[in-house]
Amino acid sequence: MASKNPVATIEDLSNCDVRHRSEESQEDYFTITPQSPNDFTRPRRRSKFTELDVDGNSICVKENNLTPSIRTDLVTRCRSTSLLTESSCDSDDESFRTALPRFSLYPRLYILTLVLLIAVPLLYDTRWLALPAASILGARAGLIRTADRKSEATAGHELLQRENTNTDVCSRWSAQSALVNGTMYLYGGHATQQPGEHDGTWTNDFFTVDLTKSWDISAPVVSGLPQPSGPPAVANGFLWNSYDSLYLYGGIVSDSPAAVPDPYSLWEYQIKNAKWVEHQNPKTSNGNSSDGGNQPVLQTGEGAGISIPELGRGYFFAGHLDHYTTPAWSIQVARLYLKSLLEFTFPGYSNDGVEDLSGGKTAGSDGAWRNVTEGGIQDTAKFPSRADGALVFVPGFGADGILLSIGGGLVTGPGQNESSFVSSLGRDRLAMD
Repeated sequence: MASKNPVATIEDLSNCDVRHRSEESQEDYFTITPQSPNDFTRPRRRSKFTELDVDGNSICVKENNLTPSIRTDLVTRCRSTSLLTESSCDSDDESFRTALPRFSLYPRLYILTLVLLIAVPLLYDTRWLALPAASILGARAGLIRTADRKSEATAGHELLQRENTNTDVCSRWSAQSALVNGTMYLYGGHATQQPGEHDGTWTNDFFTVDLTKSWDISAPVVSGLPQPSGPPAVANGFLWNSYDSLYLYGGIVSDSPAAVPDPYSLWEYQIKNAKWVEHQNPKTSNGNSSDGGNQPVLQTGEGAGISIPELGRGYFFAGHLDHYTTPAWSIQVARLYLKSLLEFTFPGYSNDGVEDLSGGKTAGSDGAWRNVTEGGIQDTAKFPSRADGALVFVPGFGADGILLSIGGGLVTGPGQNESSFVSSLGRDRLAMD
C-alpha cells in the first residue's frame, strides 16, 4: 500500500528536474518526474532513506498534487545551505546549481572574540607588547633559591635567617647572664673587635658557654646563637631563669651613639623551643608591702638581680631610671636612684605575697609582678637609694628564705657601700645592717 506522505528515495531522485532557487524563501527546489505510471506504483522499500544535509538535518519532502494512480511532480524543499553536487539527472538543466556555504555573522564574531581572548594574554609579556603594567596573567611564581634571596636587598619585607652571634671578639663586659642545667647563657652587653674601641659597643649578642666540659681558659667552649630581632641591645640589666625559660629584664641602651629606649616589654626565651616571646605592657599586681598594683613596670638599669627557680621568682633591687632606660625622659632631668624591690613570679608558679595568686593560684603565661616599696624601713630616710651591688639568696630562714644585698653605690656619692640590707621573703620586710 502506497504511503500517503511518500519520502523521496535515491531511486526517485534518479530522474528529476531541477528548478532554480526561490528568491523569496532562499530555498532549493527540485522535481521528480516519473518515466511511467508504474514507476510510482511498484512496491516501496520498508527501509526508507531520508536524505540528510552535511549538518545532519533532514531534507523535507513535500507532496504536491498527488493522485492515487499516477504521482505528479514531487517538490523537494532543501533547508540546508550545504553544497549540492552535480547529478546526471534527465532534466532540462545540465547540472545542479552549486550553492556556496553561508555562515551567520554572529558565529564569526564569537570565534574572533575567542581567539583574541586566548592570544592577547599570551603576548602580553612578550617583547612585541612589552607593557610596563602588571601582567594580567598574575604574579610569576617559582622556587626562591638561597642565592636569589640574598641578592634581593629588600630589608623589612623578607624574613631571613638571622646570623649566629660572632664569638670571635676582643672583649666583652656588662652582659646579662643565667646558668641553666650546666649551660651559661649570655645576652647583650658590650663587645669590641679591637683594643681601644669605644663607640657602638652595645650588642644583642646571644651565646652560650658549656660548663659541663673542661676547656682551657684561652679557648672556652663558646657557641653563638641566632641574634634575636626583637629584644633590645642593652647592658647592665638581668637575665632571670626558671628551669625552662630565660627572662630579660631592665638594662641600659647605648649612649654612644645615643639610642632611645622603647616602652618596656618582658622578653622570654623558651629554651626547649629555642625562640623569643614578647610580653608587652606589663603591670604590677597588688600584694604585701606593694605599691598598690596596676602600675606600669619600668625598665631599670644597674640594679642587683637574682633568680630563685625553686620558688619560681626573680628579683631586681634598686638601680636607677634616666633617658637611657625610660622613653620620653628628658636628658635635662637628673637620674633617679631607686630603693624598691621588684619581684616577678614565673608563669605556672604560686606566690602568697601577691593578692591575685592567694590560695595556691598560679601565675598565667605573662607571670605576675609586684613592686615592694613599703617593706619595714624601706620607705624611711634611713633606707638609702643605691645602684649596682649584688643579691644573695639564703634558704632555710623564715618561710621562703632571705635575700641579702651587699655593696653598691649610694646617691650621696660613690664608694659608700658600708651598709647591707636583708629582706625576709616570707614577711616581705627589709632591714639594714
